[in-house]
Amino acid sequence: MLFCVTATAQIRTAKKKDYDNFKKSTTLLVKDQNPFADYNQRLFEEMQRFWTITPFDVITFQEFEKKRNDNKYSFIILADIKQENLPHVYQFLNFVMGHPTKDFDKMPDLGSVPLSYRDIDEDNYLYKMGIFVQYMQRQALERSLIRNFSLTKLLEVKDGQVKNMELWLLEDELAPDVNTVEKIAQYYPYTVKIVTRDEIQQAITEQREDVAILHKIGPEDTLQYGKGKTWKFIVTVKDAHILYTHSHEVDKQKPDAFLSSDFKNISR
Repeated sequence: MLFCVTATAQIRTAKKKDYDNFKKSTTLLVKDQNPFADYNQRLFEEMQRFWTITPFDVITFQEFEKKRNDNKYSFIILADIKQENLPHVYQFLNFVMGHPTKDFDKMPDLGSVPLSYRDIDEDNYLYKMGIFVQYMQRQALERSLIRNFSLTKLLEVKDGQVKNMELWLLEDELAPDVNTVEKIAQYYPYTVKIVTRDEIQQAITEQREDVAILHKIGPEDTLQYGKGKTWKFIVTVKDAHILYTHSHEVDKQKPDAFLSSDFKNISR
């Protein structure tokens, strides 16, 4: 079990003054208290590799409670979020600004990232942590008004640039009718590779300019058919540019996976 903040709605988007405060802040990574989790070490390693815009340090959850109201600090913290109009709780990597509020939901959001449904094994997202760090940094630098990673405000993104890249996918995240390169070719005649989590992590570390990957958020084995939604994001491993977003309700015809219809969408 992950020990993290629980919130009941999506936290509020940062304003210009919050971003101005952020530029002067120290970013504090709030440690997960689970001694068996690899999250703390992986996040710290990826921050060392990619984070350049503010000084950063690591604190405990108890220290977070003492410092969260101070706008000299920004925070990266695991949070369980129950978003408006969605029935399930999701785990986010929350990137927030210190703010004098008692309500975590009202801390200004600088560019948080959804990781998974709550209670999903961290192995499903840790290998992509470098992309999440890059995404948060880009959001803070660009102050994007389009919240592509907000689940309740998910926009349909389809960038034709994906066809010019190698699309690296995990076999276990593909629907049965598109779980090999040969099957995929019927719907998507561009470069696809079936790879491992370790290979994706290495591509992120190497900042491969020619590679994009799938970030899938699905119920895995935590829910029954018809009671969950799968969210799909295709993202470049260098700089975390979002090239495709889509979602579908999980049922017996549409499993918790990247579908043939997704390949059709990105091939157009």
